[in-house]
Amino acid sequence: MAVYTKLSREQIVDIVHKYDIGQLHDFKEIVQGIDNSNFVIFCENKKFILTIFESRIKQEDLPFFINLKLHLAKNNICCPFPIINKSGHVIDQYQNKKISIVSFLEGKILENRNDGYYDNITDNHCFSVGNILSRMHIASSGFKEKRINDLGIDGFNSLLNRFTNQVNQYQTNLFEEITSAINFVKENWDYGLNNGACHLDLFPDNVFFDNYSNVSGVIDFYFAANDLLIYDFAICVNAWCFDENNNFIESRFKKMLDGYQKNRLFKIEEINFLKIALIAASLRFLLTRLYDMFFTKKDSLVNIKNPQEYIAKLRFFLNKYDNKTFFL
Repeated sequence: MAVYTKLSREQIVDIVHKYDIGQLHDFKEIVQGIDNSNFVIFCENKKFILTIFESRIKQEDLPFFINLKLHLAKNNICCPFPIINKSGHVIDQYQNKKISIVSFLEGKILENRNDGYYDNITDNHCFSVGNILSRMHIASSGFKEKRINDLGIDGFNSLLNRFTNQVNQYQTNLFEEITSAINFVKENWDYGLNNGACHLDLFPDNVFFDNYSNVSGVIDFYFAANDLLIYDFAICVNAWCFDENNNFIESRFKKMLDGYQKNRLFKIEEINFLKIALIAASLRFLLTRLYDMFFTKKDSLVNIKNPQEYIAKLRFFLNKYDNKTFFL
């Protein structure tokens, strides 16, 4: 972990002067960053986050990400509030790199184990995550900007084809198994279901909680795009509703569903489609984990996560999951 772009106090003062947030008192690097360089900055007894966007983020996508956060924050969603600078912009530039300053969110992220799994997720966490997700979906209905999901189902085959040889060597018949699942999803995908701006990466490391297991902040919108709302929900089920042994925890699922439907009821067409969305969500993260495992350089800061987790989830949703069982 590291900060890619180092800044001195004088350089941060120069940046802060472009914003109406007071004078800089102190700052510190956030060493947990992977994609970007982040700093906590202290100005006039308030804390903010300064982000320098590095090469992994497409510059042309930044307005969508930042403006979505601004729209959600204005609609009382607990996400970072982008600060508008004195020139009226939410995205600025420093040393030929795009930057932004956002509000600081209180709360804590759940701690994971050394193997990356979580053994501290509760039913209450899942209720709160479902609740904030539906509130985000309702709020984003008024967001007019669009971004194609470049990790959506239409790109699954081309991503898989980039490592055909490697996946065959990694596990016998896995390529055929993934291809069959992709074909099943694409043949049954319903593009007509409710669609909108989605987070698409609401994993435990992107959610802050208070001491009562209530969501106090949602971060990391850099995979956000337009897609099916039920698919965004399915990603959360994949991320939150399994234990450290990849067993599906029905009580977590039901609480997440209850939390979501407290604000927005799923239509019967969405409920009937959920199995397809769950399979698609497990495929999306299996494919990107395989890609990272095969192509990430050894000296990279990216934490390589075990694809076996999503092989197990994919097989569960393909072979065991039944919509009717969990919606009775």
